[in-house]
Amino acid sequence: MKYYHEHIMQMLKESYKYQISSIKEKEQVRHRIAPAQNIMKRASLTVVGSGIKYKSHLTLEAKAYIEQSDRVLYLVNEPVMQEWIASANPNTQSLNDLYQRHKLRADSYRAISEYILEELQKKQYVCVVLYGHPCVFAQPALDAARKADELGYDTLILPAISALACLFADLRINPGVIGCHSYEATDLLIHKRHIEVTSHFVLWQIGFIGCVKHPKDFDNRHGLKVLQEYLQNYYPAEHPLTIYEAAQYPSFEPKVETCMLGDLQNAATTRLSTLYIPPKCQARYDNAMLEKLNLRVEDLYERKL
Repeated sequence: MKYYHEHIMQMLKESYKYQISSIKEKEQVRHRIAPAQNIMKRASLTVVGSGIKYKSHLTLEAKAYIEQSDRVLYLVNEPVMQEWIASANPNTQSLNDLYQRHKLRADSYRAISEYILEELQKKQYVCVVLYGHPCVFAQPALDAARKADELGYDTLILPAISALACLFADLRINPGVIGCHSYEATDLLIHKRHIEVTSHFVLWQIGFIGCVKHPKDFDNRHGLKVLQEYLQNYYPAEHPLTIYEAAQYPSFEPKVETCMLGDLQNAATTRLSTLYIPPKCQARYDNAMLEKLNLRVEDLYERKL
């Protein structure tokens, strides 16, 4: 069994090596055929996620792109992962200095997107590594990929494990039974978005509500107070909440703390904190729709809160 596992792993690695080399060969052929039209296509942009837990969540495919790309740019918040990326490819660069250079996060994101495109325009096969899932709260690389698409470059975004995936596992939640919706905390408040109290509810970035700058040393007490007041339009003060942070290392436990909604303004949060709110009540069946679909309530899978 051990030999079989090692054999499969080696086959996967060779497959990803071929995948990357075939992209380069395809672009070289296309460039020889029509150099004037395809000069910008002699490069590609691949965006990968490192997952949450150090190396355990890194896929073989993402690892292959990190190791074999011409240029690797990364923005991850875990020091050991930063060290591994730097050791996996001799041509790597952290984007952290660029991220910290501007006061407003929106300016930082814009600068990172522009820098990724600058590196791509040097006719390189660029890999960008981001913490978690590369499309979840990772707007700079997503913007760069969209712009690269418009410019005619080959682009690829590989999925990865996000904090939400970890939350589902650690809190034993199946979002397919009664549904799940999520908002970014500040976005929820400034748009007064509706909350569906019969489904699971996840709020991102509750550790720096109303913060447009970098969240270091940000006093979040006022934001939590405003959030508590808003949530009490939907839930009673005694409704239970969970403040969650996924484990970042193998064998470590996630941070799971519970409190009542009425105590949220006094809760301790960090920039990694996510808020989970269980449903307040069960959704009612629509009898007319059941009849239209020829369904009976007793035949449906039991919806447990």
